Amino acid sequence: MDRRNDPYLRIKRKTISWILTALVVSGAVLMLLPFLWMFLTSLKRPEEILRVPLTFLPDHFFNLQNYIEIFKRQPFHLYLWNTFFVSGVSTITSLIFSSMAGYGFAKFNFPGKEFWFFSIICILMVPFQAIVIPLYQWVVQFGLINTYIGLMIPHFISAFGVFLMREAITNIPNDYIDAARIDGSSEIGIFFRIILPMVKPSLAALAIIKFLWTWNEFFWPLVITNSEEMKVITLGLASFNTMYYIEHNLATAGAMVSIIPILILYLAFQRWMVKAVVMSGVKG
Repeated sequence: MDRRNDPYLRIKRKTISWILTALVVSGAVLMLLPFLWMFLTSLKRPEEILRVPLTFLPDHFFNLQNYIEIFKRQPFHLYLWNTFFVSGVSTITSLIFSSMAGYGFAKFNFPGKEFWFFSIICILMVPFQAIVIPLYQWVVQFGLINTYIGLMIPHFISAFGVFLMREAITNIPNDYIDAARIDGSSEIGIFFRIILPMVKPSLAALAIIKFLWTWNEFFWPLVITNSEEMKVITLGLASFNTMYYIEHNLATAGAMVSIIPILILYLAFQRWMVKAVVMSGVKG
């Protein structure tokens, strides 16, 4: 008897499939629930948020007053621009430096190679707060307080990015590089025409991670800026939390505005993200 036509086996497979689907849907709902709650709260008035018993839905779904108020209260558009500019430039420079360093560590032999790579890995174990004071003194010495350069200095290159790109480039067969050298291609040409196109998924993954890390950075901008013109989005959101009162309606509206660029970035690169995860388990 063909077991594929066994009614009991078909019922068992369908049951397992339904259980797995229910688990996936439940996990998705649990992940999306905080964002849904935040969105609905951003549409509520302060008295609705503090109402007892607590209500899940707002009284008016088209109440956009909170979104208008955050731009009236603060130069929120300027905070968004500062954050986007700092995150974008930091991401681009990190991609360039990390991929070049990763190429060097993956395909070249030089004295102290393993020592220097191990030193970079050790940087990942050092909390950023441990180096803030000497970094701040260095920034003050060069007059970079309240400047874009000062905001971007810790993000120009990423130790995690060097590690990620080194692992991705290591998997590229040396035959491609040797063939390009025989054809007379320069090392720069090999890097841009062969290496980078073959590690696009890893570059996309690093771009999303780096942009997200920089976009959500709070501690360093708090230390390095003291003017409204140079604040980033995280500092703008924090200003809605005072010593005596938290303006939940404005804080949630600002948070919703702040996640839109991240959502767009992820939707644009999600195909590469999935490919990077798949390729991370492939060796040789």
